[in-house]
Amino acid sequence: MTDIELFAKGKKYVIPNSWDALNSDVYIGLVKNLLLMSAGQLSAGEVRIRLLCALMNWKLEKFKKEDSIASLVALSEQLTFLFTIQYPDPEVLSVLKSDEREKYLRVDPFSIKTRYADILKKQDYRYVVDLCFAKQMIPELKVGGKVYRGYDIDTSYNTLTCSLTALQYIEARCIDIDNIETLPLLVAILYYPRNKAYDSGCAHRLAKRFSRLSTEVLYAISFNFQAFNNFVFTQTDFSLLTKFKPQADKSITTDASDALYELSKDGLGDARQIEQMNIITYLRVLRKNTITAVKSLSGMGMDKLKISTEVGLPINIIDNIL
Repeated sequence: MTDIELFAKGKKYVIPNSWDALNSDVYIGLVKNLLLMSAGQLSAGEVRIRLLCALMNWKLEKFKKEDSIASLVALSEQLTFLFTIQYPDPEVLSVLKSDEREKYLRVDPFSIKTRYADILKKQDYRYVVDLCFAKQMIPELKVGGKVYRGYDIDTSYNTLTCSLTALQYIEARCIDIDNIETLPLLVAILYYPRNKAYDSGCAHRLAKRFSRLSTEVLYAISFNFQAFNNFVFTQTDFSLLTKFKPQADKSITTDASDALYELSKDGLGDARQIEQMNIITYLRVLRKNTITAVKSLSGMGMDKLKISTEVGLPINIIDNIL
């Protein structure tokens, strides 16, 4: 999504239109407004307007004239990175080309003057926050006079790196992100002191300290981790690891937490060493093992249907691997 250019009084302004462009303060303020939206106290449009004012350092109360308010609303609707529109009939956009489909997924049909938009206006659609990005939005936290550094994410040079260990990542994914009571533990896992080897028990004890954080900061960290997780499994080669169908009593482990300690059998270290393995390295090993398992079964003469049943991957994924 491209940035928005605005010309006013002979001056050019550039309004960022991506999660990556938000600074920590704007991001936390946005999360606070998203929580109000979730509670039914703000509409999606009001969230966008407040975000636009925060980005441009405008005071919302100064927009009093009808034409200036209309301009503000129209400009805010160009902030398309924030939400996707979810229609009750998932097939309603299937007849459209990809670029048209993307437009209707991002822009309210009441803002589009087409015959197809008129059809979509009759749908009981809703806005869903589009949490998919790879950036550390809150690099540091200051709690009780002490600074805690968060995990690093870097996507420069078209390569993804992250400083989380395998155990940190897996334990963070197990946290109930919808329960405010568990979020201090999520923060303790993700902001565990970098000068120490990660330890689950110490993270639990550290969680009490992070319970002092405000609700919006706790959720901002949770949203950030969800977005990173979504990015990893939709925008990278690791998407293969989301294709498994849960199956009982299979010889090939596909669950990330179960698979963690299976790696010690591959000569990659003892349990403690495996726990401290970098998360990207860990996911690469899981992906490689999955591909190797499929190719090995194929090499033994097993047909694709049986491989699919044994490994738990759909036939089309088996075809892609082979």
